[in-house]
Amino acid sequence: MTRWHLFPVLSLLCLSPFAQAESTGEKVLQLQQQMAVMQGELSSLVAVQQASKGSQSALADLLARTQRLEQEVRDLRGELDTKTHALQTQQQALTAQLANLTSATTSTSSTAITASNAALINSAAVIASAASNTSAPTIQGLGQSDYQQAFDLLRQGRYGSAVTALQGFIQRHPQSSLVPDAYYWLGQAQYVLGQNDAALKSLDTVQTRFSQSSKAPEAMLRMAEIYQAIGQSGKARVVLDKIIKRYPSTPSAQKAEAQLQALPAKK
Repeated sequence: MTRWHLFPVLSLLCLSPFAQAESTGEKVLQLQQQMAVMQGELSSLVAVQQASKGSQSALADLLARTQRLEQEVRDLRGELDTKTHALQTQQQALTAQLANLTSATTSTSSTAITASNAALINSAAVIASAASNTSAPTIQGLGQSDYQQAFDLLRQGRYGSAVTALQGFIQRHPQSSLVPDAYYWLGQAQYVLGQNDAALKSLDTVQTRFSQSSKAPEAMLRMAEIYQAIGQSGKARVVLDKIIKRYPSTPSAQKAEAQLQALPAKK
């Protein structure tokens, strides 16, 4: 073989290692690129898995909270049912007590109306009973007819009309000997109508202007009862003490002493 023929062969032999190296480098680069892609995919898979685990954990936590809330609702419903039953039982008991009390009060009221010295049940019943048991005045005072008409209205329980008639009698016959009685019954009727201030004023007129009248101590006793009824026990005590001092050794004084003992103790 000539030298010229050997030259291409030698050239190929010299270039072969370099070519092989370049091919290997390309494969390494390709492998590195593939590994980078795979690492990216692996990271994505790991992130997805972690997110999936987080979602599952959050879902499990939400489920547990929901179950706890459902249990609390069941507990509250049970407690509500228990309280509702207890309230219904109490209401039934109160209804029964009220029915018994109403029956007892009705029975007591009937007894009070027929008895001459029955205890106070209510102001209207007491005044009607007292008026019915009071005979017409033996002293023929001025304006006797007008007074009798007003007094009859009181007996009938027509308290509004009685107030108007008694006031008219007092205005027309201020000098009549029946005026103290008119003021006394006027105060009684006004109290029944809920006119407490007017009632106290009318009754006070009896004991201030007509202190010698037989109605004066009775008017004061009634004033004490009204004060006590409206929660002014202190004023009731003052009036009762005044009765005892002004009318000693009388039935009115004895009543006043009994009422004083029944009043709540001073604080």
